Amino acid sequence: MSAADTTTIPTRRPTPFVLLLLGKVLLLIVTIVVVWALYAYMHAYRLEWLGWFYATLTPLTNGLYRLVEALFSGDTRYKIRAAITDDLGQRSLFLLLLTAFVELTLYCLFKLIKALIGRATGAAARGDRVGSFVRR
Repeated sequence: MSAADTTTIPTRRPTPFVLLLLGKVLLLIVTIVVVWALYAYMHAYRLEWLGWFYATLTPLTNGLYRLVEALFSGDTRYKIRAAITDDLGQRSLFLLLLTAFVELTLYCLFKLIKALIGRATGAAARGDRVGSFVRR
């Protein structure tokens, strides 16, 4: 085997921290906008969906109340319980779950697009090779 038959595969350098940070900030901004738009849409046009989500989250809210009752004592218990009233507790839980779902979906979508672009550019860069043999 001659030196002309072997090709070196370039090694990938790790992505700089600044680019990773900017990607996370972009993901956060897009997540906030999408969650805001979804919540505004449901509040304006699908109020029954919000009612269903809130009713579904009631057992979780009650479980949080029981947890507060078990962990905290006296005055602290009442302060925390006042902070998570029925309306605020269910709305907050719904928005947290919606945010987590949207962020996970967007993250997977970004990773899929990145993989597809990487595969497309990688295939173009390897276009002169077929299998393990180099075309002449």
